[in-house]
Amino acid sequence: MIILDLHPVDVLISIINILVLFTLLRLILWKPVNRYLTARTERVRQEFEKADKANQEAQALIGEYSKNLDKVEEQGREMIRESRIKATEEADEILKEAQDKAGDMVREARKRIAEERERAVVDARVEIAQLATDMAARILKREVSLGDSASAVDDFFQEAGQ
Repeated sequence: MIILDLHPVDVLISIINILVLFTLLRLILWKPVNRYLTARTERVRQEFEKADKANQEAQALIGEYSKNLDKVEEQGREMIRESRIKATEEADEILKEAQDKAGDMVREARKRIAEERERAVVDARVEIAQLATDMAARILKREVSLGDSASAVDDFFQEAGQ
């Protein structure tokens, strides 16, 4: 075992040295270290505040972008709906025009048919009148003109219901 030879004066000098060193270090280092730590704490707090503020701004922008995206999507749906309505209207208009043209064509065809029928009836009357005149001339053995039998032909067709 080691025996320590401690003298009370040495112990007292060591205690005084420790107290002087503590006091000097406190006066010299404590304030700058404390200021540094306080300043660092303040910088960290400010950084956290900036980060929170940036986070809130980002959340606000996300909300705004989300609203804008919803508006754009709604506008897109509205444009599609309007396009479909317009296409339907245009298709209906084209169909109506086609139906009108078809109706006009049918009316024109019926008109032409009526005119052709009228011409055919007139032509048939003239031919029947000529045949009747030829037959009458053969029967009578003399020449009978178309003018002589015109009234007889007209009477015949009126009696026949024409």
